[in-house]
Amino acid sequence: MHVIVQSKTFAVTEALRAFVEKHLSRLFRRKTRISQIIVYLESVPKRKNDLHATSAKIYIDLPGRNIVVQEKAEDLYLAIIQAAHSAARKLRKVKEKRMNNHVPRWAFVPEYKE
Repeated sequence: MHVIVQSKTFAVTEALRAFVEKHLSRLFRRKTRISQIIVYLESVPKRKNDLHATSAKIYIDLPGRNIVVQEKAEDLYLAIIQAAHSAARKLRKVKEKRMNNHVPRWAFVPEYKE
């Protein structure tokens, strides 16, 4: 599991890194070939009591495609949880599209008539 956690506005602690890896571990359970996941965390309150002061952006590198998810929330941990759920949902949709667009080889075999 290759997860990179970065932040410009504050230092990333081991507890925060473990929290991110715990919530992103469900993405690796699926049978997809994820090369790496990059998580950008940001906490910039623009006003007092700003509801969207923190954001979590997740980049998922797949072969041939990249998935980007960004969620904003009042709390950093809540933003991470919401972004992880959105990433899992997007990853599931990508996988379902890939499976549904596949046409089996026997579909092009003409029927035999006597």
